[in-house]
Amino acid sequence: MVTAWNLIGTVARRSSDDIYLSNWYIIGGTLWTCIIAVVAIVPWYQYGLGQVAVSGFYMHNAVGMWFTPLALGVIYYTLPKLLNRPIYSYALGIFAFWTNLLFYPIIGAHHFLFSPLPWWFQTIAIVFSVAMLVPVWGGSSNFLLTMRGHTRDMMHSYPLMFIFVAVMSYLIGSTQGTLEAFRSLQEVWHLTNFTVGHSHLTMYGIIAFAIWGGVYALLPVATGKQAGQLGMALHFWMALVGCFIYVTSLSIGGTIQGLDWMHGLPFIQSVVDMQGYYVWRGVGGLLMFLSHLVFGWNVWRMCYGPSPAASPLEPLRAEETVA
Repeated sequence: MVTAWNLIGTVARRSSDDIYLSNWYIIGGTLWTCIIAVVAIVPWYQYGLGQVAVSGFYMHNAVGMWFTPLALGVIYYTLPKLLNRPIYSYALGIFAFWTNLLFYPIIGAHHFLFSPLPWWFQTIAIVFSVAMLVPVWGGSSNFLLTMRGHTRDMMHSYPLMFIFVAVMSYLIGSTQGTLEAFRSLQEVWHLTNFTVGHSHLTMYGIIAFAIWGGVYALLPVATGKQAGQLGMALHFWMALVGCFIYVTSLSIGGTIQGLDWMHGLPFIQSVVDMQGYYVWRGVGGLLMFLSHLVFGWNVWRMCYGPSPAASPLEPLRAEETVA
């Protein structure tokens, strides 16, 4: 709450009339976090089905109303700076912001389909999950249209590549979440490793990559030093390939796992069928872990490295000026 007050106070004292998109998302995410935390700890609903509903509210909104708005705020701030151009549409960003607030809070109940929760409540969660395509596709389009014509820049800017992966993960992962909300697909995937793969596509693919892109773009501006190209390349490719292996193996294995249960096979059969996919999950997880060590080294270089370097924003800005 203190953080929210500090952010709101800063914006209230602004000299310009407009509030930039990154401020909307970061302040919104901070305020929503306060609400989520309060709802999660109030005692009046912590019994029986009320506890189930609150659990769904908390766990899902911790992703979509806490982490995701903060990550989108980072993208809205960093992407225009990397490309030296304004975001494609301010109005589209605001539209995505408010529709996200309208549709997202109730959709956590789609993780409790076929539970004793009221059938109408589950159905509303499904309907609102489909409606979430509006802010997701709207926000993703805003980012991709901002990057339009700058594909070549991504080959020379790892911060921009991190941001691009975050945007694509937001588009693909959130669309996948909508599909998962349908009862016919929940019947297969519910309580399987498919959900674990989906959560890593969203939390890791969106949140982590957005933060990394922001750090690589903005920290050198503050310190005058940046990580080497090799260090950023190792971090990017190990994290991307590791996440891809991790998510793909659990998505395929989780589907097989669910089909085994639907066909009435013994539970141990689903464990045996998952064996190979768990191995690949380990391979992907190891690559992701190693990429985090490289990221730590890169942050050290950007803060305490032996020699200063130009900001990663400068080459793109110069190229934009020439163009």
